[in-house]
Amino acid sequence: MKPKRLLYPVLLISMITVGVWIATDRHSYTKFEVVETVEAPVESDDPLAGTGFYDEGTLEKTVHRAEFHLGLFPTPRGLFDKHVLSVMTILTATWGFYLGLLLLSRRRSPHARVQETKP
Repeated sequence: MKPKRLLYPVLLISMITVGVWIATDRHSYTKFEVVETVEAPVESDDPLAGTGFYDEGTLEKTVHRAEFHLGLFPTPRGLFDKHVLSVMTILTATWGFYLGLLLLSRRRSPHARVQETKP
């Protein structure tokens, strides 16, 4: 397969990657879990509620939700961490592979060499 024919799949992978990033709310970093602080009503059987510990009648709880957001940049904790996946790593690997093949094919191509003319 000629490297020029690989340009269309590389462009398609690039467009899909950017499309997934836009569809998952354009976060800066890849996330597989969302941690939020939400306000919840105070339960009636809470012993602190009777003493007036909660002034406003609500308390804040931390909620963990499993939700995927493809980010622009990776946040890995190791080489084989799932947070390595990001727009930059996907596009760098895809375009690096394509450009490497393009350079190798130009080196080996007889048309890329300058032929000397004999006098």
